[in-house]
Amino acid sequence: MHPGNHVHIISAGEKIHTAFPAMLRKLPGISRTYVIADGETYGTSSNPVVEKERAATRHAVEAVKDLSSSLSIPFARETVFTPVFSSARSVLTKIRRENRKARFTLDLSGGPKEMCMALFSLAPWLGGEVWTSFDGKIPQRVPVPDRDIRAMMANVNYQTILAVLLRNRPVPLNTPDLPFVARQYLFSQVWPYYIRSRERKPEPGKPVPLYKRGRKPANNLSQQTFSTFMAQLRNAGLIEEGQDSGNRKEKMYRISSEGETAFRFFAGPAANSIINQMLEVV
Repeated sequence: MHPGNHVHIISAGEKIHTAFPAMLRKLPGISRTYVIADGETYGTSSNPVVEKERAATRHAVEAVKDLSSSLSIPFARETVFTPVFSSARSVLTKIRRENRKARFTLDLSGGPKEMCMALFSLAPWLGGEVWTSFDGKIPQRVPVPDRDIRAMMANVNYQTILAVLLRNRPVPLNTPDLPFVARQYLFSQVWPYYIRSRERKPEPGKPVPLYKRGRKPANNLSQQTFSTFMAQLRNAGLIEEGQDSGNRKEKMYRISSEGETAFRFFAGPAANSIINQMLEVV
């Protein structure tokens, strides 16, 4: 997707077909539409009231699809299941990967409360604007907090550290408490993939060290630089720091929920093999 594309994401509800035309007038230039529906919307219920509500939502989604088609706007429907937050995160991650350079807006006028809350909490990671139209007619923008993680994650070394921490979580993930990883082990796993942002000039008279795997001497990762990386990730809330119970001097690290979200949204699969591997898993 080239710069200038505008992706509009809608949480599926009974009145989105009346809100969508208003959003098109308010936000001209929408070039792609996604509707995110709760998984139960496309199931059947023995309760006639519930089934009526689901049918109305399905009808509204089809109406948005028909209007998008009439305007030559590509349309796609995604579905969120329980657990809602992780499912919504996966859906938005997929949408962002398909539209990396697009502008994102979200209309959270309809749909179950839990799904809307999940989408709202994920909007800053997407860099998206949140809109709503409670009466289905007058769209209003909802302010969301700023999160300046995108620039930080542009440094591939942060992506590599998070990928290593993700690689060491238990599979299947049957506990909310991820394991801590020893600092020295983490350093040894990150070192082969380290990339300097600026070339280091060799000191006159000193021998040039040789490294395996075709690495350049300028790429050598120092303990001081690694400590700076870990401090930045910790301060941003992307990792948690602890201590080894057997060795109080040994620091331990694990990825936080925010760190996993940042990795999903901002890691680039072309950066290196370990990042690509973990993106395929998560």
